[in-house]
Amino acid sequence: MASQKYIDKAQALIDKHPFLMLSKSWCPDCHYAYRVWDQFKVTDKVHVIELDKMDNQSEAIELEKGFTHIAGRKWVPTIFFNGKVWGTEQDLKRLASEDKLEESFKKENLI
Repeated sequence: MASQKYIDKAQALIDKHPFLMLSKSWCPDCHYAYRVWDQFKVTDKVHVIELDKMDNQSEAIELEKGFTHIAGRKWVPTIFFNGKVWGTEQDLKRLASEDKLEESFKKENLI
């Protein structure tokens, strides 16, 4: 269960960064998302929080609980656009297969 303190910290990060991705350095799905950001040349616009690389791992665990509370599920990568949960790598893959990824990024003002 997430404490209100970490729900608030997670929400503050979501509010601060229009394009935010939760990640873990070992996660292959996260690396897929990194390749998408590279492909669209938006890597510098997407703020990435690599939870497993945070100095304070106790805080990282609590922060992840806060993000999980907000997103409704524990998953990396979880992508937030403009203050809302946008999706995961599954959504990136689905939209790419439908040739709608660029359209979605334009709608969210990522590109």
